[in-house]
Amino acid sequence: MDMAGEGERLYVRNPAVTETTLDDDVFLVEPGTGEVFYLNAVTSGLWTLFAEPASVTEAAAAYRDAFPDEPAEKIVADVRSAAEDMLARELIVTRP
Repeated sequence: MDMAGEGERLYVRNPAVTETTLDDDVFLVEPGTGEVFYLNAVTSGLWTLFAEPASVTEAAAAYRDAFPDEPAEKIVADVRSAAEDMLARELIVTRP
């Protein structure tokens, strides 16, 4: 995936985060607080995508492929919002 725009931030999983799966649900434990974060459909997909460094643009493109009937603007907004939340919780980090 090399669709990142010039200067667009790349995100990747925080290696300090602990992942736990219970049935089909995925939970992450924040490194700083020990708080548990439940992954919904959007954040679960992002967690999978961010196993390798990727931008919001790249992640949104993957979601557009998976959900072609959803408006592109809504997908980009949802992906950006979820990524920002995951970044704020230190579940993902920007690539150095």
